[in-house]
Amino acid sequence: MDNVHAHERELTDYALKALEERFGANLTIYGPKTTVARGGAISFLFDGIHAHDISQVLDEDGVCVRAGHHCAKPLMRVLGVPATTRASVYIYNDAADIDALVDALAKAQKFFAP
Repeated sequence: MDNVHAHERELTDYALKALEERFGANLTIYGPKTTVARGGAISFLFDGIHAHDISQVLDEDGVCVRAGHHCAKPLMRVLGVPATTRASVYIYNDAADIDALVDALAKAQKFFAP
């Protein structure tokens, strides 16, 4: 289980850095910014793009994410957002999956750009 945990942390760290580097202020990541106090789930929201729209475009590229309240509607109210998109990593994922997520998000961003 130590190896599983280490793998999850490594991929989550890679994802957090990749998302920040590629999208900067255009994408808000909710939760801790480091892997010290978080698991493999990363909830985020693009500025001006609804989470469900992001989810649909990513699905067309074969990238699976969840969009919505994630059984935490009171938290969404506190955050002041209608919904978030959530990507999760685990033992069956690798860096190529994170790269595919980032590339698909860039495509979605371009699709919805004004």
